[in-house]
Amino acid sequence: MDETGYIPGDIFHAQLRKVYFGELDWAVNKKGGLMAHVLYLAPHENAAESGERRGRGKDFAKWIFAEEPGLEEKLFSTRFELAIDARLEPGAAIGLHFHDRTEEIYYLLEGELTMTTVERGGRELSAVLRGGDAHLVKLGQGHFGVAGPKGARFVAFAVRV
Repeated sequence: MDETGYIPGDIFHAQLRKVYFGELDWAVNKKGGLMAHVLYLAPHENAAESGERRGRGKDFAKWIFAEEPGLEEKLFSTRFELAIDARLEPGAAIGLHFHDRTEEIYYLLEGELTMTTVERGGRELSAVLRGGDAHLVKLGQGHFGVAGPKGARFVAFAVRV
């Protein structure tokens, strides 16, 4: 996938910290071309892990909405945290990370994504997801995932608990 127009993840989170570059009014309608397009290398990289659990490859992410700390748009009156349209390149891996303050849904649009849900006590369950399938990680659980041979595209939604 072409990286043109994508902001490196480290620059986005450290310096830019803005998810939309258009004007917003009382009726919120966002144009896709004005949403932040961010390129993450080794998404959710976990240096304490190795292999798939560490994270690898590229994640081409479009931030749709954000109320995540530091990226707040102040559009929602609920505990909604984020919506991201993510495209993982073939074989890319989302590193193992735990959700201690949010719950998150991945809704698969295209491709294949093997998601592993992890409990802190050591129990794990893996599932291969394809377009139309969904994954939920609950409060306190962890997860990591690996894109299939054609990559994966999904929308991620998170809510603070």
